[in-house]
Amino acid sequence: MSKKRYTQSNEKPAIYSKKVYAKNDAQSLYSKLIKENTITFGLGPAGTGKTYIAVALAIDAFINGDVDKILLTRPIVAVEDIGYLPGDMHEKINPYIMPLFDALESQLGITKTGELIAAKKIEVLPLAYMRGRTLDNCFIIADEMQNTTPEQMKMLLTRIGYESKMVITGDLAQSDLKISKNGLQWATERLKGKIPDIAILEFTRGEIVRNPIIGEMLKYLEN
Repeated sequence: MSKKRYTQSNEKPAIYSKKVYAKNDAQSLYSKLIKENTITFGLGPAGTGKTYIAVALAIDAFINGDVDKILLTRPIVAVEDIGYLPGDMHEKINPYIMPLFDALESQLGITKTGELIAAKKIEVLPLAYMRGRTLDNCFIIADEMQNTTPEQMKMLLTRIGYESKMVITGDLAQSDLKISKNGLQWATERLKGKIPDIAILEFTRGEIVRNPIIGEMLKYLEN
């Protein structure tokens, strides 16, 4: 059983429409932190709902008129050079950002997701495409950020503009980079407790909601 962290009420609050609800106290607290802070870091193993909850809140903020658009991004760490893969750039990168599309489509539906992307109200793109941009009135979700360098993380954090919100997710135990300290670890260590409008929440294996067997396997698969 996971440790109880947030006990505002026994009823689990609706996060988006009638479809997405917090499934445990950690998700309730995560939702609260995202709503109350400009930047929120969600750390922890796969299956805890870090990205899914963030997407639900982004959709909610967009529907309520709190932001003008939603932007989802993740770094591409390819085993092979994507230049050798068939297709144009979008076809090359789609496999790497498909989990973000999955989260959107499961909540909005395929048709509505496509319409909002076509209208440029939702952007899904690799982290490298963020350089040089200033993102005002935007809900930004940066996924799998354990696969960034400190320089990439600094670049991302400095993209946030006025009236924007940013959620950064990742699992410090699952970095694909062969460096001593990845960008997610670097940023959370430096920012923790330093700025009132930045929150950091770490999920545990006991808070995995995708399938309980994941938490059991991770006991033996991680160091």
